[in-house]
Amino acid sequence: MKSLALLSILFLITACNSSKEVPETAIPFVNTLFSENAFQVQPTIEESEIFLLPQQEQRKFLAHFNKQVEQGIRPDKVVFNYLEQRLDNFTYDGATLTAQESLTRNEGNCISLAILTQAYANLAQIETTFREVGTIPVFRKDNNTILISNHFRTKLLAPKRVTGANEFEILRAGTVVDYFPAQDSFFIDAAHYHDLVAKYYANKSVDALLDEQFDESYSLLTKALIYTPYDPELINLAAVLHRRSDKKAHALQIFEYAKNHGLTSQNLLVNYLSLAKTQTNPVLVAHLEASLDSNASTPFDKIQVAQRSVKKGKYNKAIRELKEVILEVPYIPEPYFELARIYYVKGELDMTARFLTLAVEKSSDPEKRALFQAKQDALSSNR
Repeated sequence: MKSLALLSILFLITACNSSKEVPETAIPFVNTLFSENAFQVQPTIEESEIFLLPQQEQRKFLAHFNKQVEQGIRPDKVVFNYLEQRLDNFTYDGATLTAQESLTRNEGNCISLAILTQAYANLAQIETTFREVGTIPVFRKDNNTILISNHFRTKLLAPKRVTGANEFEILRAGTVVDYFPAQDSFFIDAAHYHDLVAKYYANKSVDALLDEQFDESYSLLTKALIYTPYDPELINLAAVLHRRSDKKAHALQIFEYAKNHGLTSQNLLVNYLSLAKTQTNPVLVAHLEASLDSNASTPFDKIQVAQRSVKKGKYNKAIRELKEVILEVPYIPEPYFELARIYYVKGELDMTARFLTLAVEKSSDPEKRALFQAKQDALSSNR
């Protein structure tokens, strides 16, 4: 999914969020704080249309599915094998598409593929679950907005095992569908069908926001909030949308709502801090800066904590923080690259070269590897 964050730019999460539990005590919905006159509601796609496949494709799939099941192949494996063959020439693209659009264009992002998988699962009456995993991105800046992509992984569940009266199934068998696996990824949260639907609308809302189609962005956002009303990333998106629409007072109210009800994320806190710095409230700024450090949970969050330490000139503190990330997730390249940057500033070129080499070795993403390799080559040529 796409995510937005402000750093004098904006941080927004997109999915290619996280599944949050609904608060036990009833709290008001964030849309009660939206500006009443800033946006005009636009028509949006209905949920059923997102997963709708062409009639011809439905007939083709069901004929294949029924034949394979009759031959004793487990239903979830039939769907997986069909998708694998159907998507043989599928091209990864950043766009979030409906099931039909993905088939027609033979492209899409990970949310598009999760939607397509769900469409076939619906036809086959197969249950699904999802996992959200994160990858630390090569930042892509679009209209002063940093886009960070999270990744959805679908599990097609096998039929439930028949158990005795005193038995129960601890772990449901199934087949994991992940068309773009990344070695340098980390688990974020479990997710469900409603998270997937919300993610579709959220991604489309971010796209509209970047195109400055604020009415469309608002309409898609309000649709997403129907499915996950307490998602911090959607609340973040709402605040960013209001700020972009020159409704800073509403944006501040939305951020304050998130803080007061414990519905924050690192992206939201970064954006809130950016806006707070334009106000005369040093106490709030100090509180948000402390919250960013204390609430870091994912490796990406912790790397950002180290980056803030670097900006304050606290290099040894940043080195300790990055080494802690390496102990937690030794297989991702970013902490090695950040260490290389610190040692370069400190003038320790041998250590710089060592950590650049490790960053290249640990990277499974071609774009990241090319970036790290270019830095390594530049260092070698200047020594």
